[in-house]
Amino acid sequence: MKIIGMEPDQQSISFSRNEWKHFLDEVEMRGGKEIEKCINNARYLALLDLSYDQVKVGKVVVKTLEELEAMA
Repeated sequence: MKIIGMEPDQQSISFSRNEWKHFLDEVEMRGGKEIEKCINNARYLALLDLSYDQVKVGKVVVKTLEELEAMA
């Protein structure tokens, strides 16, 4: 499995604070198995947190499906 944001020959990996929190939750949930999946899930969840925070402060315009179809 490929780890998001990591080159095949890269020897180390870094996490943002939010990614680290999600990573620890993932490892605990999976019992230390499937580390690659834990890393990728943690990074995805951290992006969702960031997106949610941006919506809350109005940095993202949320449209309904009907509004998006009308724009097409």
